[in-house]
Amino acid sequence: MKNPNKARAIVFRALTVIAMALLVVVYFAPIWWVSLKAPNYPPDTFPQGVRIHFHITGVQNGCEIRASQEVQEDEALDCVHEMNTINHYIGMAPIEDGGKIEIMLAPYAFGLLGLMLAAFMVYRGRFWWVLPMGSVALPVGFIADYSAWLWYFGHSLHPWGAFTVKPFMPTVFGEGKVAQFSTYSYPHWGFGVMLVISALLLFAMLLRWRQLGSEDRGSFASPKFARN
Repeated sequence: MKNPNKARAIVFRALTVIAMALLVVVYFAPIWWVSLKAPNYPPDTFPQGVRIHFHITGVQNGCEIRASQEVQEDEALDCVHEMNTINHYIGMAPIEDGGKIEIMLAPYAFGLLGLMLAAFMVYRGRFWWVLPMGSVALPVGFIADYSAWLWYFGHSLHPWGAFTVKPFMPTVFGEGKVAQFSTYSYPHWGFGVMLVISALLLFAMLLRWRQLGSEDRGSFASPKFARN
């Protein structure tokens, strides 16, 4: 009869390796997108509105080159600059002012997450479950940080804005309205990859728990490294 613990060890490590690879994908992927639409930004010029993409490494242009026979473009319109111009009218700081510390620390944070997952594959001490939790919590952590910065921008309006707008909470998820602008804020495919990482690691943790529990639950009490 085959040893079920051997199979669990192989599967949970394979899942963890896949999660580590997907961490690299997430680091470079667009995580969230925001778009503004208004009558003075016609669909012919801005098919998706004034759109930007939030990455782990910062904010990037979300506008694409228009498919038009009348207008030939070599590159897409700079919608980060355009959105900053719009925000300037209501006294909102440039988008690049947000998350500077997070962006600076991102390479080290993701490197640490990768090391913790590597340790998770071999460590069998009492708190083995702590090692993958940082990666599991990535989607929640991103939304929390994103929401906090939106609140800050919406409640830190400068008096030099051409239009007076009361402090507000920008839309985190879904559609909203600010003055004459319709706002859209939704997850991009990178956020889906984050959710996949969480699911893979939760399943890997369940397999690890069963493996260690069936071998010797008392092994949780003394840190050691895995034999399997």
